[in-house]
Amino acid sequence: MKKQALLAKIHRSLITSHRLLVTGYWLLVTGSLVGCSGTATVFPTPIAVAELPTTAVSAINTPTLAANVPVLPTATLSPVATVATVGETAVFTNRSIGDPYTPELGNLGYDVQAYTIALTLDPADPRVQQAATTLDLVITDPTLTELSLDFVGFTDVAVSSGATPLSFRREDDKLLVELPQPLAAGTPFGLTVRYGGEPTRRQSPYVGFVESLGLTFANGMVYALAEPDGARFWFPANDHPRDKAFYRFELTVPEGLTAVANGTLRETKPTTLPNGRSATTFTWQHDYPMASYLAVIAVGEFERIEATSPQGVPLRHYVAAPVREDFRRVEAVTGEALDWLSGLLGPYPFETFGFVTVDAPQVALETQTLSIVSFESVGARTAVHELVHMWFGDDVSLHSWQEMWRNEGFATYFELLWQMRGESAEALDARIAEMAGAVAQNGAGYPLGNPPPAQLFGFNTYFEGATAVHALRRQLGDEAFFAGLRLYFERYGGGTASDADFQAVMEEVSGQLLDPFFAEWLQ
Repeated sequence: MKKQALLAKIHRSLITSHRLLVTGYWLLVTGSLVGCSGTATVFPTPIAVAELPTTAVSAINTPTLAANVPVLPTATLSPVATVATVGETAVFTNRSIGDPYTPELGNLGYDVQAYTIALTLDPADPRVQQAATTLDLVITDPTLTELSLDFVGFTDVAVSSGATPLSFRREDDKLLVELPQPLAAGTPFGLTVRYGGEPTRRQSPYVGFVESLGLTFANGMVYALAEPDGARFWFPANDHPRDKAFYRFELTVPEGLTAVANGTLRETKPTTLPNGRSATTFTWQHDYPMASYLAVIAVGEFERIEATSPQGVPLRHYVAAPVREDFRRVEAVTGEALDWLSGLLGPYPFETFGFVTVDAPQVALETQTLSIVSFESVGARTAVHELVHMWFGDDVSLHSWQEMWRNEGFATYFELLWQMRGESAEALDARIAEMAGAVAQNGAGYPLGNPPPAQLFGFNTYFEGATAVHALRRQLGDEAFFAGLRLYFERYGGGTASDADFQAVMEEVSGQLLDPFFAEWLQ
């Protein structure tokens, strides 16, 4: 039976179940009600949730990333990018990385190897007092005469390479930096952008339920939210997942406050603010490839909580006092859930994991190694959802934002598997049927593989995405499904992958031709 017919049939029989689902099964992610959708099928051979193949799948070799992961080949950045069409003729420019879904984001002609982001911040003053971002990059286009960076807002901007000032101009949310001379492909080049002032506040066209992305100063805290297009609102970047890099953060804040970021804390040292007030600089470093939208900083009064997972992965959380008791539920599941996911998907891909809690409107975001979560969203299910993203979205990022179903569909599905571990296969099928009913009633009628920009984080992305994942598991069988996922992370970990890449891996492992399946679900 075809997908839409199934949805209609299940919808008619599950209106009551759906109403219970919407009130009882939900996730808060950046303030939106997100959930389950897709096709539900009555499958002939139930899969027992308690019998997930953690042993058989572990035979696939999935090495842990080393401390210094080699940078992605520059060939992953296409030399041409379509940003517009005139009649039937495509117009190309280096001011886009070539994602037709978000043509305004990213740039070509270079590959960023590392960012060093130095910020002086005071929650009592809604300005960036001082900032300097240094980009170490490699030229990929020898005809390049200027570097295009994604960068919005701020004043007193200056750009230099070493001691040499560089000419620049600002145009269409880009910082365009003139190169002293054309450089051969493969030439390293470094530049530093200094800036300050109050961040620009603008609603993202992809996240309509949040006032703005970038830096927020609120209630004695500073924090950054950047998915999908918000990194450019707080540091100059090649703001697209196709250009991953290493990150170092040097965060100076008033004495008594703590500043956190991705990776590991390397150093703290006393210093002073520009007004002479005592301060502390916190230096964080993350030596694994990371997409710009996953960079995070948070400043506030936090308690540091340290632990390890049962299998030895270091955990560190930064928790604000108002949610300390609520956070104990997160502490109780994080290590166990991390190891459970490692058994299914392959070793945890980074050096550490944890959460930072902020006083923000109902948000949770899978910022790499240190997921940011609002006070209202602290909970075990949110914790597992964001943990899944360390694999789906962080380790392997999307080649195009159009493919968001893979990030959120898998996170929603594995969160459900965790919630239902030990229950019967029939119970899982029933829950997936409820998700399908929810989609049939609330779905927006657009393809899962091509949501309208304003619906990138909409209902279908989560619920229909999760149900598509379950249907794929059913079609392939457990052995091929989980083996395929592990191979996917082994092959593309530290980089990006497209829907076509994902399909090819699952076909390789299963021996099945999956064109009809993905056409049915995504188009």
